[in-house]
Amino acid sequence: GSSHVGLSILRRLVRGTPPTSASTMPLCPRSKRGHDGSDVRAYPKAGEPYKKTDPDKFEQKLLADEAPRTSTLPYQSLVLPLAEAQQALEEAAKEKVPLDSELDAVESSSCGERDATVDHFSVCVVGAGAIGCHIAYVLHKAGNDVTLVARGENLKALQSEGLRMRIGGEDLPPVWIKATDCPEQVGHVDYVFLTMKVSGYDSTVAEMIQPMVGDQTTILPPTTSIPYWWFYKWQGQFEDRRLSQVDPCDVLWGLIPPEKVIGFTMWLSAVQLGPGRAELRHVQRGYPLGELDGSSSKRVERLAAAFERSGIPAPRVPCIRSEIFIKSLNSLAFNVVAVLGDGSNGTIADAPEAVEVLHQVMKECEVIAETLGLTIAQSAEGRIKQTLSARMHTMSMLHDLRIGKDLELRALWTSFEDLAGLIGVQLPLTRALVGVALLREAAEKERRAAASGGG
Repeated sequence: GSSHVGLSILRRLVRGTPPTSASTMPLCPRSKRGHDGSDVRAYPKAGEPYKKTDPDKFEQKLLADEAPRTSTLPYQSLVLPLAEAQQALEEAAKEKVPLDSELDAVESSSCGERDATVDHFSVCVVGAGAIGCHIAYVLHKAGNDVTLVARGENLKALQSEGLRMRIGGEDLPPVWIKATDCPEQVGHVDYVFLTMKVSGYDSTVAEMIQPMVGDQTTILPPTTSIPYWWFYKWQGQFEDRRLSQVDPCDVLWGLIPPEKVIGFTMWLSAVQLGPGRAELRHVQRGYPLGELDGSSSKRVERLAAAFERSGIPAPRVPCIRSEIFIKSLNSLAFNVVAVLGDGSNGTIADAPEAVEVLHQVMKECEVIAETLGLTIAQSAEGRIKQTLSARMHTMSMLHDLRIGKDLELRALWTSFEDLAGLIGVQLPLTRALVGVALLREAAEKERRAAASGGG
């Protein structure tokens, strides 16, 4: 009951951990967001090109979702002298009192602000990387029932310290969200997000989520590459054609039927700071969403509305494939050049030849979109200029290369190669550059292995 929650708060005060009841836990910054010169982007309306704001015109105003909230039970009033607090805990220990871990579900259920007039739902986010943590955070903030499926150090941190986010340069108090490594314990949910890297997304993951998938469950697979469902309900000669390299033997198509899928992608930058910790650095279009056939639906609308209640844009787009194609192509082009040149965006921007390579790769791959009749909302030149304006940013695959993690490059390239081959488009320049980038990855692995063996 409430006394048990009070004891949990008391324990955390003694440990130096802020309590996490709904009345005391701010889910967003309490201060004005200052501009530190990093990449700040506007929130264009759906269908508009992605624009970067002028830092000189950045308004340091208090956002609506950052307004301070008046606490009905300020935890500062509960602070006791250490000796008194320890004595209270010793007395409580003599009784049958649940442990903090047993109270997390109680605290989690009360953390999100619920409004009876708002449509709430259940969601499971599989993968506790930067994007997974951010999605879980904002959907929890919108008042939904959220569970994170994680493993290893991420799981330990989430269960013992909560989900910790940094937004706008400010570290926010931990959010207590249910976390488990056992999907069977979750049960059927309304939405399942698969947020692992595309290189870690396979039939094993698809089989693992089945206990959470009911008749009304919607699944959002990774779309940082060309997805297996690309030609589902396609209007034209390629309708329902399969991508044999992306989905050998139609395993994903069978385990995650396209009719259960909503297409989505992400136009924001988030990085993982450590187990259970992530930072949101900038937002462009947020999380565009769309039905694969371009229709409107309640399941898209309720999910988009939840993101927007937490201050994150979620445009409902009529052609989600265009969004995914542009996002995937940008990732392919920029990461290949960054890995080969070992340079940040600023370094690339200062090398005209490297910028020209970016342009040539994009134009070569855009022939795929032209052949399929997909609209490219922003020119290659515009996308290059926009991305390189974040001069301090390092592309994710170069970061992974430097710390010894496997790259997503092969899986990303395979999806383009698969699609291009099916429709008869040749990508000789991109293939050559990817080949050399993969060679560099292999060489780095050999170098690390030799250094480790020599040590």
